[in-house]
Amino acid sequence: MISELLEELESEVSKCISCGFCESVCPTLPAAGYDLWKGARGRVIMGRELLSSVQNHGSTNVSDSFYSCLDCHACLYVCPAGVNAGKVSHVSKSIIAGNGIEGNENPLARMMASVTMRYMNPLGIREKCSEWFHGMEADTNSSDLLYTGNMYQLMAYTQGMNHMREKMGKGMSLIMSRIISSLPWLIKLAPMRPDVSVSRKMGQSLSNIALLLRKSGISLNYLGKDEPYPGTFIYDLGYLDLFRQYAAKVAKILKESGARRIITVDPHTYDLLKNIYPKYVEGFDIEVVHYLDLIEGSSFKGGNENITYHEPCHFSLREDAYNKPLETLRSIAQVNLPPRSGRRTKCCGGPDELIFPELTQKISSSRYDELKETKSRKIVTACPICFSNLNKGPEVIEIGDYLVSKLKN
Repeated sequence: MISELLEELESEVSKCISCGFCESVCPTLPAAGYDLWKGARGRVIMGRELLSSVQNHGSTNVSDSFYSCLDCHACLYVCPAGVNAGKVSHVSKSIIAGNGIEGNENPLARMMASVTMRYMNPLGIREKCSEWFHGMEADTNSSDLLYTGNMYQLMAYTQGMNHMREKMGKGMSLIMSRIISSLPWLIKLAPMRPDVSVSRKMGQSLSNIALLLRKSGISLNYLGKDEPYPGTFIYDLGYLDLFRQYAAKVAKILKESGARRIITVDPHTYDLLKNIYPKYVEGFDIEVVHYLDLIEGSSFKGGNENITYHEPCHFSLREDAYNKPLETLRSIAQVNLPPRSGRRTKCCGGPDELIFPELTQKISSSRYDELKETKSRKIVTACPICFSNLNKGPEVIEIGDYLVSKLKN
């Protein structure tokens, strides 16, 4: 595995001509005060350093450069040589995780992976993630499985975790992360409390998604407290061997549910199950769709309301761009896009929220200001992470909530 990763890293970094075009679109570079090593070109340079260090059995501390990468892929679409600094970061994190390079593995990353492997949820709150479904009934005979992946539900805990880390201080937080990595059951003793308003909001968004599907004639099964997290953190943080094991367990649960079609609700889970699972889970052949694929457009009232749409990276900046949210919104409203849109859309900063919260705050504030400059009455997001980070004013609304507001009576 390591030899293959080293070859992949060498193939990617060797293409770089150091032109710097990638730095013009990298969200983390200005947020980090133009620290070269937290920008796209810096990550490619650090990739070369890591490659040399491993090949020559040396040592170098390069991890912050890679762990601060948002994996948004914006750099790829301006690079004349076709270098993807996000890919460099992901392969480098995988080398660090798989090779045990001293001083480089991020303790919080290891903690999240360990807790997920034990509880099938990165915070050990799998059972709590089904509370939004209270009062509704799942159709256990349906072959359509609504799969939230726990993503909306986890958003209520991120701010609480960051507040806890601020009180403990960086040093103590790292110590606690290392301890929990070895003893993941200790996560159950951590004083994590959800933001009640965010929890209520995310629960309502999920309820609205279920409503939209039922209005379109879709009968839904739902695993409730048995629903597993898909393993996004494990994959994104480079623990590929663990991810292969974990994804197999999740796939087994999904298949045993009788599902022939998995209905996802967020960009990260959609991308992971549709594009990554088939590469890591032998025989994973369940159809994966996003809920907007199934929504009846005739259910909505048309209008001329001006709205601004923020495109999630995992929809717009992947090889096969998924544009259904934009198409749906354009069918019922006048949609404005900020200057950074399409293949140049700007990340909300969300993927850095737990490891580099200060970068996330600066990136999300910058993006929010850009979205506000369009002068629309509403800013619509299509991702719970984007909503959580851009929710800095009453005009920000999740796409499912917006669509419910436009349903015909």
